[in-house]
Amino acid sequence: MADGGASTFILLITALLVSGSVSAVLINQWGDMSSALEENRKGKEADAKTSLSFAGDAMEVEYDDSVIPNVMTFYLQNTGQYVLDESTLVIMVDGVSVTSNISATILPGGADWTDVRLLEVEVTSNSWSYQNDDSVSLSAVVSSEVTSGYRGTATMNIEVRLNV
Repeated sequence: MADGGASTFILLITALLVSGSVSAVLINQWGDMSSALEENRKGKEADAKTSLSFAGDAMEVEYDDSVIPNVMTFYLQNTGQYVLDESTLVIMVDGVSVTSNISATILPGGADWTDVRLLEVEVTSNSWSYQNDDSVSLSAVVSSEVTSGYRGTATMNIEVRLNV
């Protein structure tokens, strides 16, 4: 009987050591998962506080076809809580990216693109053949400045009418 008690005691100690190790691994994994969820939440919060909208009359977007390249001018407004980074602006006209042909100016100049300022956007292209009253699909994507280690992203899509 003494052998049965010793082997049972050894098995009990082994089981306790194994369960303690498993508990440590589970607690560590729970901490990693909690950290990942917190990072994800902060990223989603940055996206929620980053917003962009078209400013002005969408039926009267200025288009100058008398110069080469043609110039389209419109205004965007930061409608979110985070400051937007105009250098990250991507514009698509009728589904075609024109990122390299963009001139963006914050109005009034010399300031950050906050919610009280407009961004004047001039987009140029040699390949457009638009005429007065043509409808054009505009899309814009922009990121916020890094805030608390996170950068939000906003998109805007609108159908506009050109005014030559």
